[in-house]
Amino acid sequence: MTVQAAVQIPAAVTLVTTAETIVATLPFVGQGTAKDGNLITGFINVTQGTAGTAITIRVRAGATVAGTLIGVADVNTLAAAASANIEFGALDLAVFPAGNQYVVTAQATAATGNGTVNDGVMFLDIISPAA
Repeated sequence: MTVQAAVQIPAAVTLVTTAETIVATLPFVGQGTAKDGNLITGFINVTQGTAGTAITIRVRAGATVAGTLIGVADVNTLAAAASANIEFGALDLAVFPAGNQYVVTAQATAATGNGTVNDGVMFLDIISPAA
């Protein structure tokens, strides 16, 4: 694997009640030869909003919350006003030849007040075929 891109959240991101919100965008990475996939990993530090019960992390292809979900939506129990570091990972196997751009999103469940993503970092590793 080769790390092709990394991004740190430059400032806190507000999670507006229960709206799916982009917290980080990994840049487009083109691929010139066949690869075995793109591995997107990282963590976020989040503080839950008022009345919230969980935080869902998603990795999506493209630049919007409407992009194709990569892997599964990762639901993490988190009580109202609590903070946690949440790790995530997703493997995109449908990337050759164009490569892709990815966003990582967070969404609170049952929150009646805004939460905050305080910090985080994301990595894109391109998995090369065995020689």
